Amino acid sequence: MARVRDLWMRKVKHPDGSVTKEKTTRYGKGKRYLAVWLDPSGDEATQAFQRKIDAENHASVMEADRLRGAYVDPRAGKVGLQEYAETRWLPQLVHVAEGTKETYERHLRHRVYPAFGKREIGSITRADAKSFVARLNADPGLANTTVHTAFATLRIVMQAAVDDEIINANPCSRVKLPRLGDRVIDPLPVEAVRDLADAITPRYRVAVFLGAGAGLRRGEALGLTIPRIAFDRRHVDIRVQAQKGRLVELKTKYSRRIVPVDDVVLEEVRRHMELYAPAPGNVLISNTWKAVAKPSAFNSAWSRAAGKVGLPEGTRFHDLRHFYASALIAAGVNPKAIQRRMGHASITETFDTYGHLFPDHEELGRGAIDLLLRAPS
Repeated sequence: MARVRDLWMRKVKHPDGSVTKEKTTRYGKGKRYLAVWLDPSGDEATQAFQRKIDAENHASVMEADRLRGAYVDPRAGKVGLQEYAETRWLPQLVHVAEGTKETYERHLRHRVYPAFGKREIGSITRADAKSFVARLNADPGLANTTVHTAFATLRIVMQAAVDDEIINANPCSRVKLPRLGDRVIDPLPVEAVRDLADAITPRYRVAVFLGAGAGLRRGEALGLTIPRIAFDRRHVDIRVQAQKGRLVELKTKYSRRIVPVDDVVLEEVRRHMELYAPAPGNVLISNTWKAVAKPSAFNSAWSRAAGKVGLPEGTRFHDLRHFYASALIAAGVNPKAIQRRMGHASITETFDTYGHLFPDHEELGRGAIDLLLRAPS
């Protein structure tokens, strides 16, 4: 049965049957009232409070949680958020792709830990979560999409703590985020793509053509193996990607695809193969040590090339993928075919990303109904 014990005063029963209160040796030291309840194993659990009403409320809540099977040991929430994430949550992420895990780690390191890393996970409130969003949103260097992703990382960690019975509820639930504006892709000019290919480190030149000419993601380009390049059938078969200098599975089943490529891409591949030895595993692109190229080294080469040709800071390899999609749209390729070549999970993703690039004006399709319905003269 839940109860409250006074740590400063104790009742003393005298021989004549009278009862008085006397000060204990703890009088005036520390918190006065001790909430006492039984945990699910039947053992006594306690927590001290300054006010009696707080102790009574806490003891009642813990007793009610035990009876309805929702009991969480308050001591569990005293673990620091960073300690929990590093020692329990991250090691358990065996079900997510390596790239997704890297994204979580990056947001934890740069945004979540500075705000909550040393805080006890049980002390983080919904007000704290709202303040976190407000601080991120006030940073002019962060896009709204980054705010969403950083907060999603915190929310997932806190939900894992709920699932692990460390805290009772997720303080990140029902927290409003800044509205995401309509996504507008502005493809790179063709001159910029050619300039990038000429400016980047020569052994990475072919990657520019794989991005702009086949829509490959960075990891897919760096992990493309020579046996997956069909020169006779003029296509590349995407089956793996490179991450941290090694080949790993693709993130989704939709990323596995065959992409037809034009001669200009195949010519660059042949030229590359004449100049550079493949990496282990017959990977087309190798670094100077003849190993699979690492993202950090490639990103440095990419940034230098983008700056050299005068492209805005923040121009990404992914922008080549947008260039490829816009070229297919301009050529009138069927949207469903574009979805497959891009490796999108659904046509909705394709239209959400590139819908504004498809032609849309009142003359489009003019005459089609005339041909079908007009009676013969």
